[in-house]
Amino acid sequence: MRDALGAASAWLALWNGFDPALDAEYNDWHAREHVPERLTVPGMLRASRYRAVDDAVYPYFTLYEMASIDVLASAEYQALLQQPTDWTRRMRTSFGELLRIPCQVIESAAGVRGTALMSLQIRGGDAVALQAGMRELAAAAGVVGVHSGREDTAVAPLPWHGGAPLAVEAPATHLLMVEAQSLEHLRALAGALPAEIAALQPVLRLHRLLTLHHARR
Repeated sequence: MRDALGAASAWLALWNGFDPALDAEYNDWHAREHVPERLTVPGMLRASRYRAVDDAVYPYFTLYEMASIDVLASAEYQALLQQPTDWTRRMRTSFGELLRIPCQVIESAAGVRGTALMSLQIRGGDAVALQAGMRELAAAAGVVGVHSGREDTAVAPLPWHGGAPLAVEAPATHLLMVEAQSLEHLRALAGALPAEIAALQPVLRLHRLLTLHHARR
């Protein structure tokens, strides 16, 4: 996703659950401390927070845009992971399921920011077919941006969550994202995916934009 900040060459995509009893505090903490804290790390360009549509396992999605995948190995980012604030330490105990996919950006094109986003997680897939499918997605009604990335399995998992990266021997995951003017546009598109993409049986999720954060300059 590109704007005046410059081109992001990597993403950190995170889907997560959280204790519903602490939902209000989670959103307060995530928007006011957690994401702004991450954007103090050099190379972190922008973060978008989303609420999922009809996904009880992963009700939240956060996308960090980065200048390089190396940002995740930087001393500044690792310090945030290893030395959390008291609020962060307390909130970590209430996290549910967590899916974390660091990606190298393959292609990203957008004119404006969409208020709704569709993520498509694809295991494997032919690059030429994916590009053909993306062109069809870009031409769909209401679509304002299409983006593709490839999972970087060399990135270390979170030290506090106990998660593990996807198996290295399996084909890498492609992450496609489609921004649109509304959820209605994406619902229509989800029911009529391009054949090249539908054949890959993507894990498809719909999200609405909550907050958008830019790194301070």
